[in-house]
Amino acid sequence: MQKQICSFVLVVALLLTCFAPNAEAGSVFTTRRTFGVLFLSGSVLMAKKAVDFKRDADDIYDAYKLARNAQNANDLFDRASDRDTKSQMSIGLSAILLVSGLRLLIHSGIDNNIPKIDRRINIDVSSDIHQKKVGLALKRQF
Repeated sequence: MQKQICSFVLVVALLLTCFAPNAEAGSVFTTRRTFGVLFLSGSVLMAKKAVDFKRDADDIYDAYKLARNAQNANDLFDRASDRDTKSQMSIGLSAILLVSGLRLLIHSGIDNNIPKIDRRINIDVSSDIHQKKVGLALKRQF
């Protein structure tokens, strides 16, 4: 099951890169594409951690069923429950990273259309030696 999920994620990532718009004179590594690939990689890593936590929880639960005394059984049950919780949280985070990464890769062509905002402030300085005055004006267009 885990290999099927990882294979599916890799196939989807490869298909998305095949359907990406043709490269122009600009860089292939845009901000959105870079973060998209990072998020997809994080998703795969978290999915692997979820599988590892689940396997550990199953092993610890098997040891819990064979426990001889109550204290040992309680400790093993708590550890198995902790690993199950970590597994569920890891798979949830993996899903969030997967959706975010795919969204960034799908919308990666939008980087070139970001409007530039003029944030310049003009400063006018004037002085009058006879009146011993200095004037300062800040001007900005809205």
